[in-house]
Amino acid sequence: MRSPMRITSLLPALSVLLGASCTVYQPLHSTVVSDPQMVAPAPQAPQAPPEAPAAPEHRPEVAVLPIEDSRLFRAERAALRAELAAHLARVAPDHTILAPAMVDPKLKPVSEKTGHRCAYEGEPLSRRAWDEGLMTTDVMHVGLGRGKGEVLWIRLLSRGNRDDVTFEGPWDPKLGLVDRYRAAFASLVRKEDAGILGGLGARGSNVDALVEGPVTICEERLFGSCDPGSIDWKDSTRGVEACFAGEDEVTRDVLVQGDGGARYCEFENLDAREGREGAREACVCQALVASAGMGKRPGRRTVRVRYEAPELAGKVRPEIRVVEATTNLHSDEDWHSMEQVVAGKKQYRSVRRLVVDNVDALAAPLARCAAPAGSVIVADIQVREDGAPTAGKVVSGTSDRELVTCIERALGRGAFLCTGDGNDARVRVSLEWRAP
Repeated sequence: MRSPMRITSLLPALSVLLGASCTVYQPLHSTVVSDPQMVAPAPQAPQAPPEAPAAPEHRPEVAVLPIEDSRLFRAERAALRAELAAHLARVAPDHTILAPAMVDPKLKPVSEKTGHRCAYEGEPLSRRAWDEGLMTTDVMHVGLGRGKGEVLWIRLLSRGNRDDVTFEGPWDPKLGLVDRYRAAFASLVRKEDAGILGGLGARGSNVDALVEGPVTICEERLFGSCDPGSIDWKDSTRGVEACFAGEDEVTRDVLVQGDGGARYCEFENLDAREGREGAREACVCQALVASAGMGKRPGRRTVRVRYEAPELAGKVRPEIRVVEATTNLHSDEDWHSMEQVVAGKKQYRSVRRLVVDNVDALAAPLARCAAPAGSVIVADIQVREDGAPTAGKVVSGTSDRELVTCIERALGRGAFLCTGDGNDARVRVSLEWRAP
C-alpha cells in the first residue's frame, strides 16, 4: 500500500495533462494590402450563396462522478477523477466530457426552491446527474477468472441504461493502488461486448469488536470481520460518543493510517467536507487520531464506528413498508428480506415493496414505542420541500393515546430527500411490530 505522501505527487502530472488539454488556439488573421500594380479583376457573375454548414451532431454530456474506492483518501480520489475526465475526452470524442468543476454544483443535495441542504443527503449521485439530463461514469474492477488477469471498466451510463458505452484498461496488481488506476486510464479502449455483472455481498460480524457503552468500534479484516486489535481504540470511545449526541443509530466507515510519520483519518468516500457529514467527520477523526490505536499497525485500515442511543439497546425495531408516496418524492420498487421465526428457527423471506430513500432509518426512533407484538399501524408523514418531516399522524391501527403520541414524535425524527418540485410531500407507511 502506498503512503499518502503520494497524494500530492499526482497533482503536478495532472496539471500538465489538463493544461495541455485546455489550450485554445486562435485562428491566424492575415492583413490584405492592395497592390497598385495589380490589374483589377474582371467582374464575375453572381454566385449562389454558400450552403449553411450542417448542424453539429448532438454529443451526450457525461458527468464524471467521484471515484468510490474505500482504500483511497480524498485527495487521491479527486486527482484520479480529474485524470479520468481528461482521458475520457481523448477516447470518447463522440461524447462531451464535463469537467468536475462543472458537474459538482449540479450534484449538491440542496432544495431548488430555497437552497437549503436536504435533510437526507445520501441520494446516489448518478440519480442526481440523470435528473440533470447527463450521462454518468461507473468505475468497476473486474476479475476475468481462470488466470486471465484483471481489468478496469469505465462505463458511461444513462438513466435506464439505454446508451451505455464501456471502456476497458488493464489492472496491474504489481503497481501501487493509485498507479493501477493511472495506468488503466492511460490504456483505455472501447469494449463492444461488455455484459452486466453481478456481485457478491458479505455481512460484517461484530465478533472481536470493541463495545463500550453506546459505541462499537470494529477495525475491519476481510469480509467485515473485526480484528482483535479493535480494543486498542478503547481510549477514543468517549470522544466518538460525543460526536453522535442526539442521534438514534449511526454507522460510519473511517479510513485511517498512522504510520509513515503522519496520521490520516477520513470518512470513506466522503468527497465534500461541508455540511453535517463534514462536521461529523472532523469530530470522529479528532477522537481517533488521538487514540493509541492509530499507530498500532502499519498501512491503511478501515475502522467501522457505530453508535446506538442507550435507550434503544435490545429493543425491537418495527418493519416499515411504504404504502404510498406523492410523486414529488423519489420512490422505487425493491426486494426486502424479512426475518421471521418458524419452529424456533430464524428464516428469511423476500417481499416486493415500494421504497422511499432513508425510510428504514425510522425503525430506530420507533423502537422507543412499546407497541404490542403483532401490531400493524398506518401513519402519514408530512415532508417539507427540503426533506424534513413537519408532522406525523397515526391513521389507523391503535387508539392508545400514549402509543400514538410516541409514534408521531418518532416519525418527526426522520430525514428525506428534497422534493422534486419544491413543494411539500406526503409518505404513508405501515409499521409492524413483530414478536422478539
